[in-house]
Amino acid sequence: MATADSGIIAQKSSKNLRFKLLVVQAVVFVIPFLIISYIFNKNSVTLDSSQMIIIAFILVLILAGLMMLRQIFERFFSMASIVKNAMGRDESASVFQKDTDELHEITVSFEGLMNKFENTTNQLGHRVYELLVMKELIEVAAKSSDIDELLGVLLEKVMAATRAQTGSVMRVDREQDKFRLVASRGLRSSPEINAILDIKGSPVEQVVRGRQTLLVEDIETDERTLRPSGSKYGSPSFLSMPIFIKENLVAVINLSRKEGHVFFDPNDEQIAAIMIGEIAFALENIKLHLEIQDHLNNLERRTLELEGANKLLTTEIDNRKQAEVALNKAYDELKQTQAQLIQSAKLSSIGELSAGVAHELNQPLMVIRGHAQMLLRQLTPEMDFYEEMELIERNTKRLMRIINHLRVFSRQSDTNFMAMDVNTVIENAFLMIAEQLRLKEIEIDQKLNPDIPEVRGDENQLEQVLLNLITNARDAIEQKKKSDGDTSTVFKKLSVETRYAESNGKYVEILVSDTGCGIPKEDAHKIFDPFFTTKDVGSGTGLGLSISYGIIQDHKGNIEVSETGPEGTTICIRLPVLSSVGI
Repeated sequence: MATADSGIIAQKSSKNLRFKLLVVQAVVFVIPFLIISYIFNKNSVTLDSSQMIIIAFILVLILAGLMMLRQIFERFFSMASIVKNAMGRDESASVFQKDTDELHEITVSFEGLMNKFENTTNQLGHRVYELLVMKELIEVAAKSSDIDELLGVLLEKVMAATRAQTGSVMRVDREQDKFRLVASRGLRSSPEINAILDIKGSPVEQVVRGRQTLLVEDIETDERTLRPSGSKYGSPSFLSMPIFIKENLVAVINLSRKEGHVFFDPNDEQIAAIMIGEIAFALENIKLHLEIQDHLNNLERRTLELEGANKLLTTEIDNRKQAEVALNKAYDELKQTQAQLIQSAKLSSIGELSAGVAHELNQPLMVIRGHAQMLLRQLTPEMDFYEEMELIERNTKRLMRIINHLRVFSRQSDTNFMAMDVNTVIENAFLMIAEQLRLKEIEIDQKLNPDIPEVRGDENQLEQVLLNLITNARDAIEQKKKSDGDTSTVFKKLSVETRYAESNGKYVEILVSDTGCGIPKEDAHKIFDPFFTTKDVGSGTGLGLSISYGIIQDHKGNIEVSETGPEGTTICIRLPVLSSVGI
C-alpha cells in the first residue's frame, strides 16, 4: 500500500516537473522573442533579408535546444523511474550501471549544449546591440552636414560594434595628396586632429593601393605585414578598411586592440562594411552639398567681382561722360570766349571809330555853340530869333556833352573798381539812349532813390550792362507793338528804379522794367546762357545778357528775372553796398 502511494506521489511530482519545464521553455523562447520584437518596433529598426535569416536561425536553434532539453529531462524522469523500480524489485546491477553511463553521457552532452546555447544567446544580444548602434549611426548621418564630423561618429560606432579599443580615421587631402587625421580613439600618443600623416610603409598604404579591406589576425605572422606588434596598436590583430564615395577613395578607418584580447574576424569586417555602406549615401550627399555650396560661393565671389568690374566700368563710363561734358563745356566756353573776343574787337573798332567821329564832331559844334553864344549876347529877348538862337545853343551844349561822354565810354581802359553812385551811372546810360527811346515814343520813368549808399564797381562796365538791359527792353516793346498790330492800344513804358534792400546782406537793387512781350517761362532760366536769344535771326548774337551776367558776377552781385509775363518783364540787379565788400 505504501509503495502504491509513493508511486502516485512520484507520478504527480513528475507531472509538476514536466509542467514547470514547459513554463521554462515558454519563458526562455517566447519572452526573448517578444523583447526583440518590441525593441525593433520601438526603434523602427528595419532588417534586410540576410539579417532576418540570421535572427530566425538563432531562434530556431534556441527552440531546438529547448526541445533537446525537454528530451533530456524526459530521460531523467525515465531513469528515475527505472532506479525506483530497480530498488523496489532488486534488478541486476549491470542494467543499472548501463543506464548510469548513458545518463553521464547525456549530462556531458547537455553541458555542451548549454554552453552553445549561452554563446548563441550572447551572439544574439550582440547582434541586437549592433543593430541599435547602426540605427544611431543612420540617424546621425541623416542630420550631419560635415564629412569630418560624420567620419568621427562612424569611428565611434564601428568601434562600439566591433568592440575595438583603438581606432582612427584618415581622410584624403587632395590638395596635398596626403592623408589628414580626422578622428582617433584610444591611441596613447595620437597626432593632433587635422595633422598630415605619412602612410608610406604602413598597412594603410596597402589598403590605399589595393582599394580593399586589410584584415590581419596576427601582425607578427601575417605575410602581408611581417612586423612585430607595436605599442601604437597594442595588439597583434588589425582591421583597416577604405571608405568610398562612389568610386573615389575619401578616407580609411583603422581598428585594433579588440576587447578581450581576441582577434578581429570576418564578422567584424562584415558589420563594419555594413555600417560604412549605410553612411555612404550620406557622405555623397554631404559632398554634393559642399560642392554646391562651394559652387555658390564661387558664383557669389564671381558675382561680386563682376559687380566690382561693373562699378569700375560704370565709373570709367561716368568719368568719360564727365570728361565729355567738361570737354563740351570747355568747347562752349571757348566758342563764347571767341565770340566775345570778336564782339570786343567789333566794339573796340566801333569805339575807336566813335572816338574819332566824336572828335571830328566836337570841333564844329564848338564853333556853332560859340557863334550862338556870341549872337545871344548881341540880341535881346524881345528880338526875333532870340529863342531860336537859345535853342541852338542849348542843344549844341547837350550834343557836346553826349559826344564827350561817348568819347569817355568808348575809351579802352583796364577794369577800375571804385566807389560809385548807381544813380549817376543810370543817368549817363539814358544820356546815350534817351533820344532813341523818345523817337520810338517810349515813356521813360526813373525812380531813383537819392539816399541809396554807394557800391563798389566799374562805372563803364555797369553802364554797359544797363545799356544792354534798356536796349533789350526797347526791342521787347517794339516786338509787342508788331505782334499787337494796333499801336494806339500799346502802352509803351520803360522804368528804372533804385532802392536799398537788406536780405542776407546789404544791397542796392536796380530794377529795369518794360511793358514788352515778356519772356516765355520755359526760357526764363536760359536767357543768361551764351548764344541764347529770343530775337529773330540776325537781330542778336545772344551774348549781351551773358556778358552782363559775367560783369555782375565780377561785382559780387547777381542778376535775375524777377517778373515776366504778357504784360512785360522786370530784371533785378543786386549789388553789395560799399561797406559789405570791405572798402
